[in-house]
Amino acid sequence: MLKWLKILLVGFLVSCFYFPVKYSFIPIANTKNLMAAVGLVLVLVVLIKKQEFSFPRDLLVILIFAAAMSLISLLAITYNQTPDTTYVTYIRSAIIWLSGAFGVCYIIWLVHKRVDVPLVVNYLAGVCVFQCIMAIWIDFSPAVRLFVDSHVQQGQDLLQDIGRLYGVGASLDVGGSRFAATLCAISFMLVQKPEDRGNTPQFLLVLAFVIITVLGNMIARTTLVGVGIGLFYLVLMEIRNATLRKYDDGYRSSLPAWLLTLAIAVPVGMFFYSSNAQFHDLMRFGFEGFFNLFEEGEWGTDSTGKLESMIVWPDNPGTWLIGDGYFENQRNDANYIGTATRRGYYMGTDIGYLRFIFYCGIFGLIAISAVMVEAGVIASKAFPKYAHIFMMGVLCNFVIWMKVSTDLFPFLSIFASLGFLSSDLEYLKRHDQEEAEEASTPT
Repeated sequence: MLKWLKILLVGFLVSCFYFPVKYSFIPIANTKNLMAAVGLVLVLVVLIKKQEFSFPRDLLVILIFAAAMSLISLLAITYNQTPDTTYVTYIRSAIIWLSGAFGVCYIIWLVHKRVDVPLVVNYLAGVCVFQCIMAIWIDFSPAVRLFVDSHVQQGQDLLQDIGRLYGVGASLDVGGSRFAATLCAISFMLVQKPEDRGNTPQFLLVLAFVIITVLGNMIARTTLVGVGIGLFYLVLMEIRNATLRKYDDGYRSSLPAWLLTLAIAVPVGMFFYSSNAQFHDLMRFGFEGFFNLFEEGEWGTDSTGKLESMIVWPDNPGTWLIGDGYFENQRNDANYIGTATRRGYYMGTDIGYLRFIFYCGIFGLIAISAVMVEAGVIASKAFPKYAHIFMMGVLCNFVIWMKVSTDLFPFLSIFASLGFLSSDLEYLKRHDQEEAEEASTPT
């Protein structure tokens, strides 16, 4: 019982990092910042025990790119004389995410006495499933909604006004992007040998994939990016594994697990779709494109229609190079005298690539892209066996930027931090064992 309570506590802390919120009973900071503070303390503990105070060179490269993004943003708003400091503090955000990720990994190690990629993926999958279930529960139960809204500050008024589901910190494209990255990680684990996926049953992984796909799309259709990339990868690897099974029977097809899961999920989904009007509307929203394709013969959603109208290119070299210094809506600037009065974000576009260019130019876009790529490279170097997870995470990030500017550094930072923590934890494990042996040796 105690073991499961510890696991639930770790899951809660992972959620605090991955889907940060601000609780009414902890008003001093949101949970991301609190996890970063915990991570910073744990970093100091590790360094003191190792008596080594060097900083990992590869992590320093990430921070240099993040600092470049901050500097370019500062130059952009200074040159354009705008007050929009959205990405001027990006170096601070990168440090907070890396520190919080370190704390998450260290806490997992404290409970399990090990921390590896499969275990981290299991926690991320479990947290995403929890968020999806909570979102449905909140939407269907006024009592649960009242409880969550009373204790969690996450912009519920806006979410309720636009009629969107939300979990405990998981909402809109921020939640959808992290669901998408997690789905890619799950798809990788499904086609690995049992020992390479932490002996997690395929059925549980498939069940998590289906729940996040269905309920996650009801929260944010950005989740579909991960569904598409994950399923494409899954099909390719199943074809490859069919050949490998002739030489190594350790590879197991995930098809039986898929058939079993879908045999349960499809009838349940059809039942609620046909009998519950609320669930019916949520399904039609989450999979609007597929319903339109089936009913009208053309794939499309309300979002894709709006997206086409948001393709607005800079009309001068200066904007391409250094941007206009606006990321948010320019109407927030009382001194704005330009003519860009479209509704929504600056220049009326929510497309990530364009928002970065309009804010700090092509150089800023290159800098923040380098942060994502470097985080994926660091994780791949540390865990080459799982490199496809991080490659898909980076790919997810760049695909999602075609729609919104939300980045996936929170996902990538966990594995980047884990890569450097692994060797430190092995040292600490040996150190603790030696201390235990010395204490048990009679003098």
